[in-house]
Order: sequence, then C-alpha cells, then structure tokens
Amino acid sequence: MPGRVGPSDMQSYQPQRVQYGMDPRRSAARRQKARRKKKSGKQFRNLVLVIVIAFVFLFTPAQEHVNRQLDIWLGDLWKKIGPAHEYPVVTEYTLQRTIEIDNMDSGDRNFVYRLPIPIQRTNRGTELSTFDRGASFDMAIGLQWVKSMNVGASFSNIGVPVTSEEYLGPESAISLGDGFSTVHWPVKGSGNEECDYLRCLIWKGEIPGNSVATMIVRYEIESSAYTWGADDTISTSIAGHANGMNALNSGKFADLYRPGWVKGTTELIGEEHQWYDRSSGAGQPNWAIDGDHHIVQSIADNILASLPADEQDNIYSFSHAAFIYVRDAVTYGPGSPYPPRSGPTCLAQEIGDCDEQSNAWMSILRTKNIPTWYEFGALTSMDHDMWEAHAWAVVLIPYSGTWCDQNGINSDSCYIEGSVDVVNNKWLLHTPTAFAEFLEPESPMGEAPDEFYKVMSINAFQYNWLEDWETVVGPIHTGGTFKVPFIVGE
Repeated sequence: MPGRVGPSDMQSYQPQRVQYGMDPRRSAARRQKARRKKKSGKQFRNLVLVIVIAFVFLFTPAQEHVNRQLDIWLGDLWKKIGPAHEYPVVTEYTLQRTIEIDNMDSGDRNFVYRLPIPIQRTNRGTELSTFDRGASFDMAIGLQWVKSMNVGASFSNIGVPVTSEEYLGPESAISLGDGFSTVHWPVKGSGNEECDYLRCLIWKGEIPGNSVATMIVRYEIESSAYTWGADDTISTSIAGHANGMNALNSGKFADLYRPGWVKGTTELIGEEHQWYDRSSGAGQPNWAIDGDHHIVQSIADNILASLPADEQDNIYSFSHAAFIYVRDAVTYGPGSPYPPRSGPTCLAQEIGDCDEQSNAWMSILRTKNIPTWYEFGALTSMDHDMWEAHAWAVVLIPYSGTWCDQNGINSDSCYIEGSVDVVNNKWLLHTPTAFAEFLEPESPMGEAPDEFYKVMSINAFQYNWLEDWETVVGPIHTGGTFKVPFIVGE
C-alpha cells in the first residue's frame, strides 16, 4: 500500500516502522463501504429469515424439532447465498514494488534499507516434506513459488537469487544504476549491512541533497490456494481439505508435548507467553504478544468455558473459538503509531489493524502454550488491482494420536503449521491473493520480526519514505475460483 512517512526531525540513523493498513482516505472509504455492505447484508439476511420462517409455518407442522433446526438451516443457507470473498485457485502474476526515499535536506545523506528476499512457501512453512510414513515422506505442496526477483533504479535489471541460497558481500556490491547507491545480499549477521535471521537485500548509498532514491523491485510469482482445515465453508476441491484439521482429529493440549519437533517448538515458542519486545531494550518491555496479561487470560478462560465439555481440552476447538472471538469482538481500524498495539491493548480497545489483531489472537493462544508466529507480506483483491502491506499468523496444531496411527504417520511429523488471517476471516487458509514475504524464523524471544518492521535507517533531518505495489503482468487465474463467507454476525 502507498504509505508516506512525513517529514521528521529524527537524526543519526533512526529506524522506522513499516506501516500496515491503509491511508486515512482509503480507510474511510473502505469503512463506509463495509457499513453499506454490512447493512445490506443484514437486510438480505432478514429477508431470508422471513422467507424461511414463512415456509416452515405454512408447509410444516410447528414442532419443536423444527425450531431447534431453524438456526442450523439458516446458517447453512447463509453460507451458500450470503456475501463472500472470492479467490482464485491458482494464479500467476508479476508484482512490482517501488520504494522511494526523498532526502529533503540540502546536503547528501546516508541511508541503509533492508529488503527481505521472499520465501518459497509450502504447506509446511518452507520445508519440502511433511508427513513421515516410515518408509517414505509426503512431499510438501508448494503454495507460493517466487520464480524471480529483479531490482534496479529505473528498471529492474539486477537478478537477486530467490530459488537458490546465494550471497553477495558488500565488497562485491552492485551499482543500482542511479550513480549513488548499491545493492548486495550478505550472509546472515548482526552488522548494519546484514540481517540476523533472514535472507535479505541491502540497498545503501548517499542520497544527494533535495533528491530522491528509487528502487524498483519485480517479483514473478505463482501461487495456489491451500487449506489446513476441514471447514465446511471451504470447497472440498481445495488442496489440503482431505487431510484437513477439525475438532475430531485435533490433538489435546497434552499432545503439544509429543516428543520431537512439536515438543521442541512448544517449549521454544508456545511456553514463551511474552513475545517480541518492541522497546529495543530501553525501559520496560513492550511485548507484542502477551499471554500473561490479565485481560488476555480472562478472555482465554471465558473462551475455554464456552466450549462443550468434551472440547475444552481440544487445541483446534480452543484456537478456532479464539479466532471467532477476535474476529467478531475487534473492529478493523487504523493501526496505532509505532509500536503497533499489543495483543492486550487491541483486545481492551476492541480495535486494530491486521498485525494488531494477529497480536491479539496469538496472545490468547499463548495462554495455553500453543505455538504461534508471524507471517508478513502483502495482500490484494481478486483482480489484483490494489495491494496493501499485510500481516497474519501461523499456528502449530498436532493431530490426535489416533488419527496419526490410522493414517500411518509418525507422531513426530503429525501436525499442521497453518496460516490464520483474522481480519479477512481466513481460518487455516492460504489464498493466492496473499504474497508471503516473511515467515518468522527461530530467534530469541521473537526478535526476528524487528528486521521486518525496522527496515530503514537514514541520517536525514527531513525525509519522506514511500512504498507502492502494483501488478504489472497478469493475473492469470486457472483452476476456477472459490468463496469464503464474510460471516456478518454469527
């Protein structure tokens, strides 16, 4: 999304935050559109309710079991005919990203910009295999293939390795073509021209006074829909549905300590209820995810108590109920200035943008030691005519031991790592309209997201920073489309 950082009085390499969400005018327009859609949706639902009730009482004896089934019928009907997002099953496109840094000072100013080299996303993170069946492994399904990445000043003519892990040190940096900046993609490290936890491109230079530095990035992408769930609102033709997770095959909380990868991830991430300190070590910690906060714990307790008795130890049921709670209780709204709202703040204020609602949902899950982590990138519409920077979450849920045994899967590999996008009602679902750029890697206490949020440093007194995304080739959709209901009230 276009998001301009206004003139600043900051000096000496001040990190800035990537802003998520829309500019105020677009946000206001979307809220107005959402209100109209919600109003019309409710009116339409009321009409459906009148028609169905009339049908029931005109043509069916008014028996108690009819009344009990009425809500179920209406829910099923609403899923079929109500408003919904439409997504392609497979799509190919070329995405162009334009980054501009405007030096408004009269003198030359140094800058360093870190751009993640995007991941090759599979249904098991970035791994190439999933279930261990003893004699063989199931191959992972590719959800996003970034075929190429090219950068340049006026046109993208420098190829950056994305399909292979290659590095280019600062001593071999390549001129971007503007006469004052270079790019390289270093090995991981903690220096100002490196990235600690992810593969990245470093763009650096000295912008002349009253001039603009521009980098154009082009990605060729192929992306496919995938579901980790068995939700009846998702077409059964979508890849993953056959082995999808639900309350019947989900593990219990004790299964988070199943020996191997699941237990290791639970101990490394799930047990850390406070995650990603935005204070940068200055003063009191400011945790983005905080499962120890009393507001979060109270909400988690209420969610658990609302579940049927036989599902109160069910990881899927609790995680899904928390998803519904945040989706319905928190209103989408502009994100707060850096740092973004924490999970507890988002829940208390009942407002938040994409990353803030993700903070809220993940905070609730951390109360039960369920491992969750970040996924960042960009999101577009069905026709790819508008892009916005976006953030969502990933959750690890083990299958039940019974399901693993019945399907001949080694328990160590018998789990899902599924994407969850609260603000777009995408439960355990990847859509080809999402560009995954960053999947949180292992780091102490969630330090890695800092490299995604704090991407630029500049020593200018006055500067502007603008990022814009657009589809320049495609999209070419294949395999048809599918819908995900808006779910306006449940």
